[in-house]
Amino acid sequence: MNSKRLVQRAARAWLALMLMLGVGLTGAAFAHKHGKHGEEHHAEQTSPMQTSSTGSQGASGSASSSSPSASASELHEADHGMMGDMDMEADRSKLPFFERLYEWLGRLHPVIVHFPIAFFPAALLTAVVGRRRPAFAAPVQFLVIAGGVFAPIAAMAGWLAGMTADPDPILTYHRWLGVAVGVGGAALGVWAWRRPFEDRGAGMILGLAAITAAIAIQGFLGATITHGWDHLMF
Repeated sequence: MNSKRLVQRAARAWLALMLMLGVGLTGAAFAHKHGKHGEEHHAEQTSPMQTSSTGSQGASGSASSSSPSASASELHEADHGMMGDMDMEADRSKLPFFERLYEWLGRLHPVIVHFPIAFFPAALLTAVVGRRRPAFAAPVQFLVIAGGVFAPIAAMAGWLAGMTADPDPILTYHRWLGVAVGVGGAALGVWAWRRPFEDRGAGMILGLAAITAAIAIQGFLGATITHGWDHLMF
């Protein structure tokens, strides 16, 4: 009876956490949309000034179009880009608190995502080996539950990390496959918690195998986003 109450309380706490994170995602999306609209409005205001400045510098620029001046211009642009990046980092203090919080939570995605990557394949291996060697099956329940806790958190952090990214089909696949891994991993965690005697059954092994395969695909998609399609070329 006590264990049943603990499961119900944990389920309610988990649903409350998911609801809070969902509200946070909605707020972050609204804040990002509002900030982007402000940037576009500012760009529209400054574009006439840049056009007039470019027109006034056209004659002098055409008179000095030699190779050394071009290379000097490239160096100046590179320095200006670096300074712009530094200014962007310095201007983070001017952002709203919750927007900075969402961005910071999103940057935790590369850290959190390693936990389900480690837990689920290890649980699959110990569950398979534990069918013949029961001593190896002792940590299966812990590994599955731990993976089920971290998988949804990693998925949510990934959504927060990708909110400022440009639309991309690979990112879309990566996001929704991450949602599937998070939901499926949480379901396996609840199953392992409520029915620990089935942690070496065929159903659990099949579920862990599916989650492990999805995690491998997720790793490829994530690396493709950051390094390109040819990141595994030999």
